[in-house]
Amino acid sequence: MKRELDKWSLVLLGQWNTAILSPDWLAKEVFKQDQVRIMYPVLGGARPIFEAADMRVVVSRERVVFAPLKDDEQLLTRIEEAAGHLLKTLRYTPISAFGQNFRYTEEALPTQLAGVLDFADEEGLDKQGTVTEVALRRSLDINGSRLNLTITSGEAFGIELNYHYEVTKAEEAASLMEDTYVKNRDQGLALLKAVYDLTLDEEQPHDNE
Repeated sequence: MKRELDKWSLVLLGQWNTAILSPDWLAKEVFKQDQVRIMYPVLGGARPIFEAADMRVVVSRERVVFAPLKDDEQLLTRIEEAAGHLLKTLRYTPISAFGQNFRYTEEALPTQLAGVLDFADEEGLDKQGTVTEVALRRSLDINGSRLNLTITSGEAFGIELNYHYEVTKAEEAASLMEDTYVKNRDQGLALLKAVYDLTLDEEQPHDNE
């Protein structure tokens, strides 16, 4: 399977003051550098995207999304630290949850998962029309979070792992987040290997290896 990096993210859910989260403020307080590139999406009225140091940040009133541009342990750690610093700096911001998302894809459904997506109503549905996508979602309590595991099969096959943490305060979120992003990435891969015998097509070396 392959990483679908454009679906990887660390998300802070809350009530954000977007006026504070300007490019200059983000450069100083989050990216810790002077150069921040503003990428405006093609469609008018969409949220601006800030990019620097191999990460992107998308800001809205409901959430702040940090996205890595590569799978790199040091980068994921820096994203976690930046998100934690943001929470501590704006500690009076109402926060409801944070999550960490990973997605992997295959061109076709792996044979070892064929039975997992074989549902009892499949024959009946086939008589009514053509099933174009099948999805299965499981929720597990793991590592102090709720892991939402979603398996989909259609034109392509994908697995999404969402580690969801319920919180009530920004400082609580910052404390709970420490040392989780890389840990959850690795735990997710270990789960996919142990349960479904799925591994990455190529092993990308981590910085500490």
